[in-house]
Amino acid sequence: MLKGFVKPISAYSEQEIETMYQLMAQFYDHTDPEVFRRDFADKDYCLALYHETDGLVGFTTQKVLTLSVDGKPVHGMFSGDTIIHKDHWGDVELFRVWAQFWFAFAEQYEAFYWFLICKGYKTYRILPLFWTEFFPNYRMETTPYAKRIMDAYASLLYPDAYDPESGVIAYKTQKDKLKEGVAEIGVRQLKNKDVAFFCERNPGHLIGNDLVCLAKIDKALLRKHAHELLFR
Repeated sequence: MLKGFVKPISAYSEQEIETMYQLMAQFYDHTDPEVFRRDFADKDYCLALYHETDGLVGFTTQKVLTLSVDGKPVHGMFSGDTIIHKDHWGDVELFRVWAQFWFAFAEQYEAFYWFLICKGYKTYRILPLFWTEFFPNYRMETTPYAKRIMDAYASLLYPDAYDPESGVIAYKTQKDKLKEGVAEIGVRQLKNKDVAFFCERNPGHLIGNDLVCLAKIDKALLRKHAHELLFR
């Protein structure tokens, strides 16, 4: 059985942080402990996922950001490193705890967004699985306002790597990437239109490039089954 907890970054012990790094290194190539620790310390919150016998088996980090778009503040949260041990793929506990924390957090703002970058199709598929509206997607063109928000946060965080025309962050230095066999895309996966769209928009995902995405943290935009699953 899995149990997730959200805590401020400062509340995590050195042992917990080391365990998170080892989990990342197990499933990603080109990881670096110093880079990982620097990125971890730069975030505001971390959701850690624990198994009753296996211990820490997953985590995701978040940073609260305020951007200026069209001369007005736009509030949101950026997701950093995220991994769940493959033995627990399919379990919704991490996203359930994530949703309950961040949807409640968002209530203090008129509008609050999820600033997301995806280097793997499994992460991207969270969006169509739970949201009725998100960007980019094959169902509709990205709205001009959403595009300006995406450009704003991607340019702020990755000024030397983000290409606004493609919507992709193409790193100029070696970047961590999923190991072969972890989340490979074959003929069966490509039959899914969302997966096919992700591959088309982010052809460099195999070398670690990220697709810039956006979703509004708003319960009204959740699919019915997602609302029942996450907030029952």
